[in-house]
Amino acid sequence: MDYNRKNGVIYMKFIQKLSVIGLSVCILSIVFSSASMATKIVTDEHLNSVNEKNKNEIHNYKNDSAKILAQETKTVLIKTTKEDKSLLEKKTKEFEEKMKMEQIALIEEGLKKATTLQDVEKVKSEAANLLKKEKEMFKEESKNYVKKVTDTEKVNLAMISSSYKTINDDFFTFNKHRFYYYDVDKNELLPNNKVNTTEEVRAFEKKHKEDTIVKDNPINTLILFILLGLLCIIPLIISNRQKNKA
Repeated sequence: MDYNRKNGVIYMKFIQKLSVIGLSVCILSIVFSSASMATKIVTDEHLNSVNEKNKNEIHNYKNDSAKILAQETKTVLIKTTKEDKSLLEKKTKEFEEKMKMEQIALIEEGLKKATTLQDVEKVKSEAANLLKKEKEMFKEESKNYVKKVTDTEKVNLAMISSSYKTINDDFFTFNKHRFYYYDVDKNELLPNNKVNTTEEVRAFEKKHKEDTIVKDNPINTLILFILLGLLCIIPLIISNRQKNKA
C-alpha cells in the first residue's frame, strides 16, 4: 500500500514537472514568434522605404527589386556642421543703413555745390563709386562674420546593406548595391553624407564590403548570344530563300 502511494506521489511530481516544462516551451514559442513577427514588420517597413527611394532617385530602377542583405540597428551620434549667419545678417543690415545715410549726405552736399547738369551727374557717379568701394570692403570683412557650428544628434539608426536591379532596353537587368541609413524614430531615410563619418557606419560598411561586389546577370549573356546568333542566321535564311526563288 505504502509502495503504491509512494509511486503515485512520484508520478504526480513527474506530471507537474512535465506541465511546467510544457508551459515554459509554449511561452518561449510565443515570445520568439512575436519577436520574429515584429522583426519582419520592421524589415518590411525599411524595405518599402528603400524601394520608394530607389524609384524616385535611380534611373531605370526595376520596381520592388530591392532586397535587404544585412541590417543592424544602433544608437549613434551624428555630427552636423552648419554655418551660423546670424552675425552676418546683423552686420549686413547695419552696413546697408550706414551706406544709405552716407550716400544721402554725399548727394545732398554735392547738390548744394552743383551749378550745372554735369555737376549733378558727377555727384551721382561719386555716390555710386562710394557704394561699390564700400561693398567690396564689406564683402572681405563678411567672411569673419560667418561661424561654423557643429550640432550633435543622437539617432537610433538602422544600417542597411541592400541589393537592387536596374533594367535597360526592356531585356537586360543589372545587379546593383547600395547602403541605406534609416532613422527609426523619425521613420525616414537619411542622406548617406550625413552619417558616413560616424564610426558605426564605417564599421558596418567595412563589415559588408563584399556585398558591394555584384555579379553580372547570366541572363544578359544568354540574351546577347541569342541576338548575335539571330544576326548570323537571319541573313543566311534570307540568302537561301533568294537562291531558291532564283
